[in-house]
Amino acid sequence: MASIRTRQLTLDVVHSACERLWAMGYQLRDIRQLSRTHVQALVRHWMANGYSLKTIQNHISRLRRVAEWIGKPEMITHRFLQQLYPHLPADALSVKVDATRSKSWSERGIDVVAKILQADALDLRFGAMLRLGVTFGLRRKEQLRARPHLMDAGTLLLIRQNMAKSGKDRDVPIEHPFQRVCLEHAKRLCQSRDDFLGWPERSYEQNVERYKYLMKKIGITGRDSDCVGHGLRAEYAENIALLHGLVPPVLGGRISQIDEASRLQIQNIVARNMGHHRPEVTCAYYGQFRKEPDSGCGG
Repeated sequence: MASIRTRQLTLDVVHSACERLWAMGYQLRDIRQLSRTHVQALVRHWMANGYSLKTIQNHISRLRRVAEWIGKPEMITHRFLQQLYPHLPADALSVKVDATRSKSWSERGIDVVAKILQADALDLRFGAMLRLGVTFGLRRKEQLRARPHLMDAGTLLLIRQNMAKSGKDRDVPIEHPFQRVCLEHAKRLCQSRDDFLGWPERSYEQNVERYKYLMKKIGITGRDSDCVGHGLRAEYAENIALLHGLVPPVLGGRISQIDEASRLQIQNIVARNMGHHRPEVTCAYYGQFRKEPDSGCGG
């Protein structure tokens, strides 16, 4: 099931694409009439008008989803796109989601503890947010909207009240003493049960701007450290996988380290803790387990 936000973004791209097709003389009266000819015209238009490859990748991904919805899943294939632009690398117009190297702060050479202490020196609330990011995999929005007292259910951290992306509720297990320490620290900074961890005197938009400003102050930007705030979620994903006995691919883990059923069970745990419903989503955080080549020797 696509989330409400995913459906809306897809519909926005489709609406814009249909308007563009009409402007180019393609009178598409029903989205079910969408064909490769239309897709070809759109891609050529986007490239001719200087759209970035990333934007084109996103648009193609949305159109591929629509093609599936209207019963034409084979309409937009990698081979078709390659035939359109043979001079581009084979995967240039594909959305790449699998991590090929670790996105976590630690694996990018960042001392997480030192950064959190640096954050504390700037703003204690900011430091507490980063603690919840690394120990519970909370997104920035969830850190800012966290109500530590209300979220504490003993053995679970409750993500409720439209805190999460697309409004999806979830329960994150409290399974390590460090998680409890970080949660209690956040609770001490929020005096009442209803207090948000975000800065109370500011609007949500102002909270986001302050958060981004403080991230830059501690040097966490793609330019300064080859690392971003979202890397704390990757850190959490790696740590939870390791805690349950699975070494992620970006850390050198092989598909043969444990049996498939156990591996998928752990991947499901990681995905669920992070607010997703499919184990495949974990590939975006710590890489994909790929089939190992046959090591047998021919006679």
